[in-house]
Amino acid sequence: MMERLYLNDSYLNAVQAVVVACEENGGHYAVELDRTIFYPTGGGQPHDTGTLGESAVTNVFERNEHIFHVVSIPFKPGEVVECRIDWARRFDHMQQHSGEHIFSFAAKDLFGAVNVGFHMANKHCTLDLDIPLTREQIEKAEVRANSLVCENRPVYLKYVDACELQSHALRKQAAGLEGTVRIVYMPDGDSCTCCGTHVAHTGEIGMIMVTAVESHKGGVRLSFACGLRVLAHTQKTRGILDDVARAYSCKAEDVPNSVQSLQSELSRVKRENKTLQTQLVKSLSRELAEEAMSINGRRLTARLVDLPASQLRALALALCAAGNTLALLLARSEEGAQYVLCCSDGLGLDMGGGPPGCQQGRGGRGGGRGSLAQGSTTYVTDLAGGIEQLSSYMEQRLKALGRLLVRP
Repeated sequence: MMERLYLNDSYLNAVQAVVVACEENGGHYAVELDRTIFYPTGGGQPHDTGTLGESAVTNVFERNEHIFHVVSIPFKPGEVVECRIDWARRFDHMQQHSGEHIFSFAAKDLFGAVNVGFHMANKHCTLDLDIPLTREQIEKAEVRANSLVCENRPVYLKYVDACELQSHALRKQAAGLEGTVRIVYMPDGDSCTCCGTHVAHTGEIGMIMVTAVESHKGGVRLSFACGLRVLAHTQKTRGILDDVARAYSCKAEDVPNSVQSLQSELSRVKRENKTLQTQLVKSLSRELAEEAMSINGRRLTARLVDLPASQLRALALALCAAGNTLALLLARSEEGAQYVLCCSDGLGLDMGGGPPGCQQGRGGRGGGRGSLAQGSTTYVTDLAGGIEQLSSYMEQRLKALGRLLVRP
């Protein structure tokens, strides 16, 4: 049976081991040793990395209670190899995992929140609690957790038989445990079944910080950071805040007021702009109606207008509201042109196909049905010439409609 040295000493970072087996694994090699300091992926914690001899260990996984180390070169059974872990990665994992235990203890002790999920990644960690917590409650849990860190309490390990677990006051225990079970605990603090790597004293965690909060399955998911990750997060956040303060020409502490002031100003400008756009649409619709081509008592307007594409629909509807009107309006866009094709109710024309040359498959996208179609096109490159052609086509449609209506 392989000896898992990391279970009793998370600080052991180099050791010699004997190769038990080596098998090819997708172009790499999975090496089994008689003992290992490498933690395999599991329990929400990622695997260690490091070296076996001169070969980098890129993955460590467990299969049928055997641990395999993925390397790029083969090793012979019986060969003695030097094993070294990436200590910076290991210690980071120790800080995050121990910090998660302490925060989970604080959340349960203060508010009865139960840890129902934990995941550690290279740049962030998440903790799922079974009940929602307010911002104030989360901050209280942060204070309690960091107080335990500052007390520099010892973190102990002990092994008990699974049948004895009921006699231990545990915050959490995995289901279906059998045989000898490992418990990680602090005096008068957290106690939990766990096989992960941990610090020896809580002070080594450095600091625990919640970095994001979101609702999750009736409870809450917290993103958090511990130790040097807190420093990295704080430096990044400080840089962002300094950039925003510089952009607003204010002190960092004045950024919230500056943002609120800008939002108020933006809301006012949006209201004024909406009023002006409405007035512009009304004025332009009257102008276009006067300039429209008259065909059998019906008006035809086909124009490229100098308006934001978002206003085309309102303008087309305003034109057609007067009745007996067919309108094609286009506006320039980065991709070519935006269009709206609209007719008054009662004309009996179906706009669903869109204007010719703007259909799907010919550089166009969009559609509609009944009296309105809208979309964009890259097919019409010469907008002036394109509008002239489209106007001619629509004129023929109106003339055909007129002949149809006067047919005996």
